[in-house]
Amino acid sequence: MLEQFRYFYEKYRSERSAELAAAFDITSCGISVVYYDIALSVRYARAVLACERVNAEKVLGQMTRLLSVSMRRFGIPARDIKAVGAAAGTHITTLLESSLTPTELRLAPETEIYVLPYISAGIGGRFTASLLTLPEGGFAAADIGKSVCTAVKTGGGLKCAAFPLAGAFGCSALTFGMPAENGAIVSVYSNADGLCYSVLGDGDALGIAPCAAAEAVALMLDRGTLDSFGILTDRDRFTVGEELFLTQGDIRALQTDKARCAAALELMLGEAEPSARTFLSGEPFAEGGLKALLKLGAVPRQCAGAAFCRNSAEQGVINCIVGGEYRRAAQELVMSARDITAQLLPEFDEIYIKNLEFGENL
Repeated sequence: MLEQFRYFYEKYRSERSAELAAAFDITSCGISVVYYDIALSVRYARAVLACERVNAEKVLGQMTRLLSVSMRRFGIPARDIKAVGAAAGTHITTLLESSLTPTELRLAPETEIYVLPYISAGIGGRFTASLLTLPEGGFAAADIGKSVCTAVKTGGGLKCAAFPLAGAFGCSALTFGMPAENGAIVSVYSNADGLCYSVLGDGDALGIAPCAAAEAVALMLDRGTLDSFGILTDRDRFTVGEELFLTQGDIRALQTDKARCAAALELMLGEAEPSARTFLSGEPFAEGGLKALLKLGAVPRQCAGAAFCRNSAEQGVINCIVGGEYRRAAQELVMSARDITAQLLPEFDEIYIKNLEFGENL
């Protein structure tokens, strides 16, 4: 992953009210904050701190820093922030529950703070937020990042599982990995002129998003420069754009994540009812990522018609900030959900090994 932190800003509209909420989404590789206009019921702006490691020791300072620089950038005074919500992994969630205060964030003392609860030691508040965006009824859902979290809702209740990934699909294990923000290469393809790529925001390429890395691997396999065992056949790196490239180590991490995702999603579909809709989210699903993941075999063919997005957690946090019914739903969800990871592990390992090679879907 790129190790030099960067800020990204996006303003959606020029007008706003004086009642805003700040919705934080916290991953191991960065933090985003969406400013939601409570009075107008619209998103006002978004800011991101990317390409910086996030852990329990640094997260409070990083959140305060991101909030300060983005409020200054968007001209938002502290008095206009009426509520703050946050979703993170389990370890950081436990810290935020006890330590996140308006004073820590340099906001007015009366600012409301809400931290989404976690489901289990391996399934954090980010996945809770993601699940709160889904419609009523049965479903199968997965969010891919540092781990692949899955959930199945049937008449028998909600079952969840989580399996760790190597980090390629969450940016951290790629040499030039970065989220799909401005400056990220988000698409890699070939035409009559040779290898082509597109950069989000049409500026200079800064790094490679997981969705583009998956497309690059599929392209290498098509060209024969990568064999079915994941070994580069005629070089030690694959240049994607300018001075950005994928190394053999990057490809190994992508191969591992591909096989682990395939195993987790196969088990998820095995628990779901045949009529259940499937919902997928995570960095690999930006731009044309789903098509590439289907081609590589990271996502089973049964998921070809799934609803998907890059980030569902942000909207889940917004829902909880502005709607008391969502907070009640969050509490009910974490109390009723069953983490069945342990009972799935033996079968998961077998399916993972089976899916390590490339080629079946190409």
